[in-house]
Amino acid sequence: MEKKWYNILPVRTLIYLSVSIFIVVIFLLVIVYPYYQSLGTLDKEIAGMYKNAEKQKVLLPLYMKLVQKSEASVPDKLSLPIRKSLPPNNIDLIPPLIKGIARKAGMQAVMVNPDLTTLATRKDFLLIYATVRGSFFDVRNFLIELGKVPYIDHIEEIDIQQKMTDKECKLKLWFAVS
Repeated sequence: MEKKWYNILPVRTLIYLSVSIFIVVIFLLVIVYPYYQSLGTLDKEIAGMYKNAEKQKVLLPLYMKLVQKSEASVPDKLSLPIRKSLPPNNIDLIPPLIKGIARKAGMQAVMVNPDLTTLATRKDFLLIYATVRGSFFDVRNFLIELGKVPYIDHIEEIDIQQKMTDKECKLKLWFAVS
């Protein structure tokens, strides 16, 4: 008579064996598989952090440049000149003056137009429309240099807009004319 393998093992051993296999399978499904799944999530997070670190490495030089520019020494007090009036025969010197200030500040003067009709209504003042283009830090330097001009009575309007990579600054300036 041929003995089968399940007849060789006692029933009690088969029950223990099947319960042990069941416990191992439950252990794998309940404990090991969720940890295995969380490893995939952690790998994705690590990859995202690696990409973020690469971006930070690329942006670090730009950040350091901005920090250096922001820490550049700016005088605590601006030197304001004694206000004077511009002689009427020197009105034609205003556009080159503003263009020179823009060039000194590292900007480009796009337009400088005196409004001569204001001389008809207000004899002591002349309105100037000016448009300059440059970086944000250059706009600050331009305004500081403009404040040093003794003929400017006041700045009525400043409109700063983003144009491509530069800032475009439109100004309405009132010059004192005697």
